[in-house]
Amino acid sequence: MVDVAIKQVSQRDGKDRFVLVNATTREVVTVNDVSEATIRRFFRDNGASEEMLESCLAKARKNYGDGARMASVPVSDAQETMGDDDLLFELGLSDDD
Repeated sequence: MVDVAIKQVSQRDGKDRFVLVNATTREVVTVNDVSEATIRRFFRDNGASEEMLESCLAKARKNYGDGARMASVPVSDAQETMGDDDLLFELGLSDDD
């Protein structure tokens, strides 16, 4: 598994949008940006604590608000209409990542 960080990349319809980035190389590892709910669900399902999630999301929002360089990531309007069955697929990750 790759060590990842959460990065806020945009806001759409009043909601923050995030990607996951490789913590070492800073390369984006998700295919599309996703909502906070999707990020939370993914990390909760993988054993992350609520405190850790709050800390990571707060840092991502702070970095976004500071005008940090935004990742060039395609925005997918269809992303939020996908079913909740496969979070790895929704995040654009394969089982091997």
